[in-house]
Amino acid sequence: MKTHKRTLLLSLAIGALLAAGSLLAVPPGPIPFATYDSNGDGRVSTDEFYTARNARIGERAKEGRLMRNLGNAPAFEAFDGDRDGYLSENELLKGQLSQTRQQQLNRPMAPMGGANRQAAGFAEFDSNGDGVVTAEEFARTRAARQGEKAAQGSPMRNAGAAPSFESFDANGDGRLTPDEFVPGRRF
Repeated sequence: MKTHKRTLLLSLAIGALLAAGSLLAVPPGPIPFATYDSNGDGRVSTDEFYTARNARIGERAKEGRLMRNLGNAPAFEAFDGDRDGYLSENELLKGQLSQTRQQQLNRPMAPMGGANRQAAGFAEFDSNGDGVVTAEEFARTRAARQGEKAAQGSPMRNAGAAPSFESFDANGDGRLTPDEFVPGRRF
């Protein structure tokens, strides 16, 4: 009898480990650029886009996950900002962040007013409205946002490790344009 109990417990433990492993098989969140870019050429074609998306949908279906709003998934063209038929990593990230924000806006508010502040937009950083963000505007807006958080009693973990203006300035001209500005990124 004890042997049967041990065998049963061992079988249950193995089953639980296998189930946990299948949950880890498809990481939550957006599909990484490298997964889309299957040929490693630094850009994502229409075929690569839909192949990666369909693979993710198939994996989630095998796990028994609900497929809510699948029919509302944005098309490749919604991500292709420059309409060149390929997605850069920045275009993909912007599209994914926009999609995530839209999903958050469509969710019902949490009880007790627990709505999260949306990520800062380009306009918030472009204080003079000239279409570019200078290093001064960037620093001033970041400092104001950190001051607001501190005044609210929010912990300021990793504030010193926030990315620099230069890390966003892809072409090094000392000005951020909307193309270089990635919404939702921590400032």
